[in-house]
Amino acid sequence: EELHRQDTFLKDRAKALEREKQKIDEQIQYKLIVEREKIADEERTKVLAEQSAQTAALEKELKEKQDKLYAANQRELELRKQQRDLEDEKSNLELTVQRKLDEERRSVFEQASKKASEEQALKLYQKAELIATMRKQIDELKRRAEVGSQEAQGEALEKNLQSILQQAFQYDKFSEVKKGTRGADVIQTVYTSAGRICGTIIWETKNTKLFAYDWIDKLKKDQQASKSDIAVIMTITLPKEVETFGLYDDVWITDYKSALGLATALRHGLLEVARQKIITSGKAGTKALIYEYITGKEFAMHIKVIVSAFAKMQEELETEKRAITRIWKKREKQLTTVLSNVSGMRGSIEGISQKALPDVSLMSLEEIGDDNE
Repeated sequence: EELHRQDTFLKDRAKALEREKQKIDEQIQYKLIVEREKIADEERTKVLAEQSAQTAALEKELKEKQDKLYAANQRELELRKQQRDLEDEKSNLELTVQRKLDEERRSVFEQASKKASEEQALKLYQKAELIATMRKQIDELKRRAEVGSQEAQGEALEKNLQSILQQAFQYDKFSEVKKGTRGADVIQTVYTSAGRICGTIIWETKNTKLFAYDWIDKLKKDQQASKSDIAVIMTITLPKEVETFGLYDDVWITDYKSALGLATALRHGLLEVARQKIITSGKAGTKALIYEYITGKEFAMHIKVIVSAFAKMQEELETEKRAITRIWKKREKQLTTVLSNVSGMRGSIEGISQKALPDVSLMSLEEIGDDNE
């Protein structure tokens, strides 16, 4: 009987120990589940924060591009309005001049038909003199109006060039020559990203129907006076010796379309000469190095490649400009849909797998645009 009691006691003890072990196992399992959920929550929070920052950056970049597009459209509208106003003023002036001439002719002929005396002949002569004087005055007014129109168009072209150069080369300094002062329109001082001066480019803009070769001599004098390294004429009408751009009598001549490409190439040349000067430690003067480099075959080849690339970019710009608004709106919807779904999907997968997934970078704007096309 004593053995039976001991056997019963041992069995009860074993059952109690088994229940205790099972309870401990359940607690351990519960703690593991809680810890896994905590880690999963932390990883989800981290991923959401990173994706939120990336989304904010993309939205900021999108808004900046929209603002730039709007500003460019506003500038174009303003320039077109100014041109229309000038054309209207010129047309109204010509009509007024013609009316005055017709009125004076009619008055002279009416008086001549009524009176034939010497006194009337003298008056007719005086009238003719008056008409001649008025014609001269009218011609002078027309000439001044045309000059004013050309000056306004030239000033608009000059400001447009300076704006384009400032946007393209933010390290450089641009000095605008005051209106009425002898000299070129814009002087561009080229700087490296470290703030070191590499040289200067003197710019002259022309918006006329004919090209005047004396502009070249004048600009060369201005170049000498300002001690600039390179001289450039940007003109609507090119000389017969230049097709789109080229070096003529030590002065670069370019049309409006190729101006930015040529500026990029010339600036690159100045930076390269400055770099070579540092390497050679003053073995040759800066002016000699610049002249030797920009007249060499290597530089001509660089210019052709750069300007051709810019010309192609300008042709594609109008096409991209029409499509960009539609693409932006479509991308906004796609980004919102993708990011919301990726966040939920990543959290679900990590919860199931009970481990953190590796970081996945978002697609770039270029990749999204390619997919849309």
